[in-house]
Amino acid sequence: MIDPVLRSGTGKRRRVACIATARAALLSLMLLMLFGVAGLSAQQRSSSTDSGAADAASRDSIAARLRRAEAAIELLRQQLAVEAGTVVRTRSRLQIELSARVLMNSFLTTNRVNTVDVPQFGLPAAAVLPTLPGGVPAGSPGTRALGMSVRQTRLGAALSVDSVMGGVFEGDVELDFFGGVSTGPGDRRLFPEPRLRTARARLRWDRGSIFVGSETPLISDLNPISLASVGVPGFVAAGNLWNWLPQIRVSRDLLVLPAGVRLGVQGAVLAPFSATLNTAETDAVDAGERSGRPYLQGRMNVRWGEGASESGAPSDVSLGESGGEIGVGIHRGWVRAAGDSTSISRAVSVDARVMVAPRVEVRGEAYRGQLVRGLGGGGIGQGFGRSLSGATIGPPIRDVAGWIQLNVQAHTTLISGAGCGKNSVNRDDRPIRLANTACSAHLLWRPAQPLVMGLEFRQVRTRYSDQTSRANHVNLSFGFEL
Repeated sequence: MIDPVLRSGTGKRRRVACIATARAALLSLMLLMLFGVAGLSAQQRSSSTDSGAADAASRDSIAARLRRAEAAIELLRQQLAVEAGTVVRTRSRLQIELSARVLMNSFLTTNRVNTVDVPQFGLPAAAVLPTLPGGVPAGSPGTRALGMSVRQTRLGAALSVDSVMGGVFEGDVELDFFGGVSTGPGDRRLFPEPRLRTARARLRWDRGSIFVGSETPLISDLNPISLASVGVPGFVAAGNLWNWLPQIRVSRDLLVLPAGVRLGVQGAVLAPFSATLNTAETDAVDAGERSGRPYLQGRMNVRWGEGASESGAPSDVSLGESGGEIGVGIHRGWVRAAGDSTSISRAVSVDARVMVAPRVEVRGEAYRGQLVRGLGGGGIGQGFGRSLSGATIGPPIRDVAGWIQLNVQAHTTLISGAGCGKNSVNRDDRPIRLANTACSAHLLWRPAQPLVMGLEFRQVRTRYSDQTSRANHVNLSFGFEL
């Protein structure tokens, strides 16, 4: 689901309510004018015995009321005209909701990491430092990186249409500027490239829905709250599978209890992406696509409380008062990475988002899997281990991972939270990275509409066979939301 500041339908419903209220007020004022004129005529007929001065004063009072009513009607007409002029319509004359979060991130990162502005895991210390001609040491590049970036800005468009095949159609698309190369030198932060994040079309009924588009894996649909990790969500490579993959989903509520508890089942067919090439590949086709089979995922969930009728990403604007969702998922895929043989990609998962108290939320995910790098950060970004002499590839990486985050909304404008995630890889699979742990604490503040600010501290520890890499990251963000 799209972030609530970019959700479809909300702004449209507000505009419809505003227009309806304005029309009701306009009708009331027109009736007031009619009754005022009628009252004036009746008063003129019944006051023939009154003095001339009293009759003139009454007429002046009613005339003043009529002038005020006419002025109010004219103001409402102007407001309705402005509202109609600002509505964005598609070629099919449907109203579309445009939204954005323009965000600048300032960051300080210590030690070596895979990406300095949004680090997921640490890199080992350089074994050999460069030298100048003659063997003179070139010195050290330092251990800190300070920078600023606007490439985590997000743009979205959404629409919602009632009475489509007996249900509600919801569609949205979202972009950011996190495209291009994420690592290495260059102008990627000075001149960020647009990138498609998600594109979704969903037809929803009371007890089911059909979804087509690009979204996170069905078995890992949650993300932690963070303004520092937008281009890549938080706790990636530490328990969070996040890749936006083209897919088809079908959801159905099997049981709806009077207390508002819903038991549902979901199934998805996903693009078979493994982030690996076959050793004999000549056309840069992904090894998952070379298998000729799609990825398959299923999930059962139970939902209760506010928002129980919908399953999807929670809000980072308001944590709500009650309710939650717990799900159990399964993943199966095929990867043709060496010769004509096929390796199995599989996982079982559990996810939960529970309001343990008013405005106090716990969310998290965990999984045990094999060869799930293509789902986004699985195996700490590793698909296969190191190969032995004479072998084409190493064994598929098996890993166990999970993350958890506690969020508290102490005030309607302030959300604070902290969490940790960890990914441990099976040593027998000969991985390069054995374990990765990420912990963070954050503040998200909306002091006044449309401003949004955030502060986050993150520590990453990545264990290798001969050393442990540690890195700290401080991120200060400032932006505005439309």
